[in-house]
Amino acid sequence: MDRIFVQIASYRDKELPFTIESCLDRSRYPDRLSFGICWQYDEATMLDLDQWIGDNRFRIEPFYYRESRGCCWARHRTNRLYRDEMYTLQIDSHTRFAQDWDEKCIEMLGSIDHDKPLLTIYPPPYRIIDGREELTLDRGIQRLKMAKFRRNLTTMQSTIPACDTTAPGKSPFLAAGMIFTLGRFCREVEYDPNMYFEGEEISLAVRAYTWGYNFYYPNEDLLWHYYDHDMPLHWSDHALTHTTLRKGAIERLQHLVLGRDHELIPYGLGPNRTLEEFETYADICFRERAERQRNPVDYLKTLQLNTSEIDARDDYQYWIFCLLDEDDEELYRYDIKDDRILTKCADHVEIQTRLTDTPVQYLLWPYSSRDGFGPRLVYPLEP
Repeated sequence: MDRIFVQIASYRDKELPFTIESCLDRSRYPDRLSFGICWQYDEATMLDLDQWIGDNRFRIEPFYYRESRGCCWARHRTNRLYRDEMYTLQIDSHTRFAQDWDEKCIEMLGSIDHDKPLLTIYPPPYRIIDGREELTLDRGIQRLKMAKFRRNLTTMQSTIPACDTTAPGKSPFLAAGMIFTLGRFCREVEYDPNMYFEGEEISLAVRAYTWGYNFYYPNEDLLWHYYDHDMPLHWSDHALTHTTLRKGAIERLQHLVLGRDHELIPYGLGPNRTLEEFETYADICFRERAERQRNPVDYLKTLQLNTSEIDARDDYQYWIFCLLDEDDEELYRYDIKDDRILTKCADHVEIQTRLTDTPVQYLLWPYSSRDGFGPRLVYPLEP
């Protein structure tokens, strides 16, 4: 019987054991599943996989979370655990499954008239309310769309309702939280371990398409994703290396799509299609976007900060404040040390500066002496 290789990159995620249980309990044939897990654990989660240690369906690479180099590095590790299964499913570590998801995924993939089909979507959300799981069942069938295409060539995607739900339909992009395709994808489009969070999905889409894979949205919801979780984030834990990792990843993305992909071997373009064919397919142009002109401005404003998501506490040393352009690039930085703001008694900052481009959003990132960096918060600027 054809096996499915389930890939999970998990970072300090208390949902991981429940994701595994859902995957197994809801499958039609749990014995044909195998798991490749890059398990980035901490003190609170270090015992979470004990029940599967010794289960021959599981290949687990454990890393203390301080060793982690980010999401793509972890997904690269799961790719390396592939052992010639017919199919592969890539998911995030906070996922829930529909009944008989395995049989339905295989049937859905087999219904597509293409030699390298790939099912992908941002799954609908699930929530945990008073200890109970609540699946969103009324979203309707969706497909991916581009939400933001930045000058640095990273992207943000979202979903819109699909027009045709009678069968899987064409998708212009792919979503890393749900990929179901042929198992050989793990070797042909092996994750670049030097990519980071930003740029992950667009670089993977370019490489997969040029390897000959076609993207389709599922015409039935088979997975759910926990979007509003409170699990720790890699870039908050690794704030000192985050900037370096992010910068290096963006440079690799630009090399991939601006004519220097030969420098990335074996993580460059595939041999089956050209970059230009992907641009036509997805209706984007990388070079045109990279060459967008800046709009310098004199920025003189009293800005009211949104501090509602920052906890009140007495040990803040400073808050990083940045003005960002539409590409999320830093235009201006100021470390707030005013006690009136740090204690949330005031919420205004005065800005008088010349900027190299027009800002569209601002960042707040609090730092406390006890816990280090808190959440990295980004808000739109009022027009």
